[in-house]
Amino acid sequence: MSIVGHVKRFWRFHSLIIGAFGICALTLGCAVHEPAYYEGTWVVTKAYNVGVSAHSSIESEKFLGRSVTYASDSAKLDQAFCESPVYSTKNISNQDFYAAFKASPSSLGFSDDKITEVSLSCLDNSAIMGSTLIFQEGGSAYTLVDGTFLKLEKTL
Repeated sequence: MSIVGHVKRFWRFHSLIIGAFGICALTLGCAVHEPAYYEGTWVVTKAYNVGVSAHSSIESEKFLGRSVTYASDSAKLDQAFCESPVYSTKNISNQDFYAAFKASPSSLGFSDDKITEVSLSCLDNSAIMGSTLIFQEGGSAYTLVDGTFLKLEKTL
């Protein structure tokens, strides 16, 4: 067999291996699902009564230390469990924020950048704490309970 025959056979065999690795890399690369920014466990670290609130400052402190966990297939909102959550995400302007929550975004430490609101709905609709999440990526995050803003910090 000539040297040309060996080279052809070598490349034929190795091109199959390279092709197989290429297909694996392509399918695995496309299969990775990056979690949303809000997915994970968040802990209430502070309570703010800005605007109209149903809670006094002392009543608001009862929320401190509670947690909410968001995942694509479930959610745990304090003690309420949601098996099939439906998340809807929208960007809101400062004017929309004020109109919806009767509070200035700057009073909660938000900058003029986009503010994201995530609404969570469950089949049983019994969960109140954590059903609305308001955040700026890399910045502050809050949930709202009867007019009281609860500052959330993401756990690692």
